[in-house]
Amino acid sequence: MNTEENPKRDETAAEERVADPGTATNGGQGVPPAAAGDAPSGVPGVAETDSLGEDKDDSYVARVARGAGISTAGQGIGRVLGYLSLLAMARLFGPTAQGFYQAGVAILNGAQILSRFGMENGVVRYVAHYRAQEDTARVKGTIIQAIAITFALSMVISAVMIFGSSLEVVQNWQFKDYSMAPVLRAFAVVLPFFVFMMMVLWATQGFQTVTYASYVQQIIRPALFLAFLFVFYLLGTRTVGIIAAFGISMALGSVVAVYYLWKLFPEVFDRSVPAKYETKALFNVSVPMSITTGAQYLNTWSAVLVLGIFAIGPPVAVFGTAARTATLSTIVRFAFSGIFSPMISSFYSRGEMGELDRLYKDISRWIFTGAFAIFLLLVLLSYEVLAVFGEKYVEGIAALIIVALAQLFSSSVGPTPRMLAMTENQNVVMVATAIAAIIGLSVSTVLIVTAPTPEGKILGAAIGMASGIVVENAATLLAVRRRLGFWPYNLAWLKPLLAGLAAAALAFLVNLLLPVPVLVTIAVVGAVFGIAYLALLLLFGLSETDKEFLGAFWNVAKRRLPARFRGGGESRG
Repeated sequence: MNTEENPKRDETAAEERVADPGTATNGGQGVPPAAAGDAPSGVPGVAETDSLGEDKDDSYVARVARGAGISTAGQGIGRVLGYLSLLAMARLFGPTAQGFYQAGVAILNGAQILSRFGMENGVVRYVAHYRAQEDTARVKGTIIQAIAITFALSMVISAVMIFGSSLEVVQNWQFKDYSMAPVLRAFAVVLPFFVFMMMVLWATQGFQTVTYASYVQQIIRPALFLAFLFVFYLLGTRTVGIIAAFGISMALGSVVAVYYLWKLFPEVFDRSVPAKYETKALFNVSVPMSITTGAQYLNTWSAVLVLGIFAIGPPVAVFGTAARTATLSTIVRFAFSGIFSPMISSFYSRGEMGELDRLYKDISRWIFTGAFAIFLLLVLLSYEVLAVFGEKYVEGIAALIIVALAQLFSSSVGPTPRMLAMTENQNVVMVATAIAAIIGLSVSTVLIVTAPTPEGKILGAAIGMASGIVVENAATLLAVRRRLGFWPYNLAWLKPLLAGLAAAALAFLVNLLLPVPVLVTIAVVGAVFGIAYLALLLLFGLSETDKEFLGAFWNVAKRRLPARFRGGGESRG
């Protein structure tokens, strides 16, 4: 198929495109579409490519800046909407209802990973691969088969969840007049919609664009969820009302996702176009990656699950909110990881390891610079941020700081899982993630079970989650050092470290001297810290790559401003 023959397939901006993830690299081996250790469960990754759709004379730094700018904008909207939903749940429904919801979400995420069976990797890879060969029949077959298999699995697992909700152990899983049984049944109904929407969105990525997945995942569905939360609150519902809002947003998101798939590939609905199925190829890619994805799930959700079993109710809501807040800094890492992945593959396939090493150092430092700022703000304003949800949530301050510190370490090592996955070391990622998941689950279980108080159990869950994060990232960092000879740290890291600590000290003093309401405190302290941090970074001096990155990043931002605010001619940037 020639994409130029269909104008519907040329609507995405060049910098939002990704190329054929089935393209062979290094002896025809290829690499998986995403390192599961570097993406949240259920979120499509960005496929690798040797071409980013940019001008050939663009520098890699400029391409990184453009890709990071676009990704940051999309993720920023999604995070804001997600955080507003979390706040709405806490304020409207209370911590007990929110706690049961978050425990249910942990189960739902495990169920949808089992349902996907790693097919998301296969559908991205082979849709792009067969499309490059202009094999319309196999593109159609791959999409239909991947969606059909995962939907069927989701129906089976949904039935298991409904049956499981009637078991005595689930019936006794309750707190006051709240019970996990109806929560499990409600999420069982949501599961097929969740899996269907995600697989359709993964299929759209095989057409060299992440735009539609970003629209649905980061804007449309979260906005619908937030809106329906208020609707079901007015109807007087409790936890099941939250799940109903979640489920309706998934169902409507599925409709939009199907529309986007039709827009990209109308042949999928054309009965005159035959479909050819390559079942073996699809499973060969999908099954191995499902193991890594499962381990990633445990790393992310095991602490919530264990806490939900032994301390269901408010402790789960407190810990879930604290942990969700602590992961805000990951927005920086994810923004860079997606665009850096294809570059890793490109450098590695051409043997340009020196260039890859230099770019890895720069990107790791840029990730840390952004993540360090968010970490310091979270520590400075931990009380104020959690107090917005309610006084009960302040019990999660220690958990927030512990998980945030682990996430800062994760950011400091750079995109190490992607480095390994894109250089034929994906088995190392799988082993590291699996070991980390086992350690995190073990630590969480021991500390939560032995803690005598709810506060102690929350702290144990945080230590367990942090253990998994630290072990996984330490292992992948050492693997990158041993197998590739790369190390992210150098003296240039002193600039963001010193700037951040000095800005944090100033913001802390301002916080002490200005006893104002919580929201005003967050705004004032955040502004003081941000201005001081940027000023000190500029004072300490920028490298040439820093200047090039900021220039390209600013050009991306200008293109998304109304014309009257751009101030002069618009740069290609």
